[in-house]
Amino acid sequence: MSGLVLLRHGESTANADDVFAGWLDVPLTARGRAEARRAAAQLSSITPDAIHTSVLSRAVETARLLVEEAGWQLAPSAHWRLNERHYGALQGLAKADARARFGDADVESWRRGVDGCPPSANDAGLAARRTDPRYAGHPEAAAVSAESLADVAVRMAPYWEEILAPELRKGRSVVVVGHGNALRVLMHLSTGMPLEEATKHELRTAAPVAVRAQLDLRMENV
Repeated sequence: MSGLVLLRHGESTANADDVFAGWLDVPLTARGRAEARRAAAQLSSITPDAIHTSVLSRAVETARLLVEEAGWQLAPSAHWRLNERHYGALQGLAKADARARFGDADVESWRRGVDGCPPSANDAGLAARRTDPRYAGHPEAAAVSAESLADVAVRMAPYWEEILAPELRKGRSVVVVGHGNALRVLMHLSTGMPLEEATKHELRTAAPVAVRAQLDLRMENV
């Protein structure tokens, strides 16, 4: 197989509790681990050349289980540019509480709009990230305090252009284990699909999606 497969991580504790997670490091639930194992069974007929994931543990653990269960002899590559969208001040809030605090219209605009950006995270969260070894050497990551979907596209574009697209051009098969919003953005970057359309895609936890990448796209037109 050559091509691109996207896989959202298995159910996390934030998914189960209907909480905005963003860059918070929440673990998988028992159900999420079982979902990852089922995804491995679905993908057992392929042998990817590379697996990429974010640095967030719910995606890292899903990728690890995928490799172990499928019996693939390769190590996932993790990078902060594949992180979920940073939800700023919404992170850690139940979605119902966020709507009560900020209003339904604003929260829905931040969730499903392209340019809407929630209020920034507090300084304590930023300070903690500056000492997190996963972000060492990446000052641009340490500065992120909230993102719109358009911001995520800007943040992820270098990883697509410099890492993923070159692998696919060589005819390799690539699996990306990530997060709902990040994978929607990757659909946009890899196919030219407008971001507005990408926001409408519902990506179920641990459900593989094959993508036909358009590798001759000029990024300024995406």
